Amino acid sequence: MMVGSRTHTLLFPLLLLASLMVVSEGTWDLKYRHVYIKNGLDNHTILRFRCKSADDDLGTQNLKYDEEFKFQFRPSIFTNTVFHCSFTWDGKYRTFPIYDFKRDENSCHDCYWSIKQNFPCRFDNKTQGYDFCAFDYGFN
Repeated sequence: MMVGSRTHTLLFPLLLLASLMVVSEGTWDLKYRHVYIKNGLDNHTILRFRCKSADDDLGTQNLKYDEEFKFQFRPSIFTNTVFHCSFTWDGKYRTFPIYDFKRDENSCHDCYWSIKQNFPCRFDNKTQGYDFCAFDYGFN
């Protein structure tokens, strides 16, 4: 009877170690993500925003034209990390998921966003421009 208990005691740490190796080797890439938010509105418009996830609230931020705000985080092991932001300028109010693990997992470890009048656009390393515009993701 003692031998069976001992086998289970040794088996659990080995299974845990194996699962951690799978996670660290790329099944889930849980390395830090960096998100940059840039005011791309115009020279005289202040962009005010607040971003939150289920675990973190980054507080209210104000950016002058062409200024940038950066934050970093490590995605949840459950792969459900989403940072929602609310943006205000010139009496307009818009919301947008600035980071969504399901959308950004494979395309965005360093996510550079420029907030424009009609929608946010993410920097594309291939084209070297803010070409991935989020009109499909609802800039409400």
